[in-house]
Amino acid sequence: MKISKLSEYMGYVEELPSEFSLSRGQSKDYSLLPSALRLDESKNRKYSKRVIRNFLDQFKINSYQYMHTPWDIKNEIEWMLYAQHYGIPTKLMDFTTSHVISLLFAVEKSFQDESDDDAVVYFLNPSALNNKSIQQSQIINISGDAVVNSEGYDGPFVVQSRKINSRVNAQKGLFVIFQDDDKPLESSLDDSILRKLIIKGESKKKLLASLYSMGISFTHIYPELTSVAKDILMQQDIADLVREDK
Repeated sequence: MKISKLSEYMGYVEELPSEFSLSRGQSKDYSLLPSALRLDESKNRKYSKRVIRNFLDQFKINSYQYMHTPWDIKNEIEWMLYAQHYGIPTKLMDFTTSHVISLLFAVEKSFQDESDDDAVVYFLNPSALNNKSIQQSQIINISGDAVVNSEGYDGPFVVQSRKINSRVNAQKGLFVIFQDDDKPLESSLDDSILRKLIIKGESKKKLLASLYSMGISFTHIYPELTSVAKDILMQQDIADLVREDK
């Protein structure tokens, strides 16, 4: 299905079964693979298992002195969350419980992107995914001292953690953790687990403008001072767009 207006998006969400409680917005229809498992131009994995492990080990070794409370990180998956926040490729993929935030992620680069490629929002049924991969329907809570093994399962599964930084908190983030040999989510799941909504490329700017008119802006997903500046500039881009349409 393709949409071009905020009202169409909200209508789609209203009709969506409640089990599809997570979503992910993307400016283009990239494969649903986390950064550590993505492919190069030759369709080969960019990073081997050894390299992925080394990334995380090196982050642990070298980040300690720059962290306020490194001893508070309780398990391996929390280390992945922390490392990913600073740009380390991991086997985690971000999702959110807020479908409005997913739409903002899908269209946030509309005024910077010179192409009119369609954006997408994927909607995920976490209970069905976890039941398929780990034979239990609940989302795995990795908070606290419980030891949670991230490997040895039949496929990717959904975890939730403590809100270890302001972005995860603002973005209402949960995560899908992948196994080393997993395929992209969209290639291995049916519409009882994953659904895709396409946002027409030529409509992305107007959709972003509609979100801003509803008070949804960059500071909602990136609660940082730089977002204040981005929002000021974006308001000008939107004002110019409105003038052009008159």
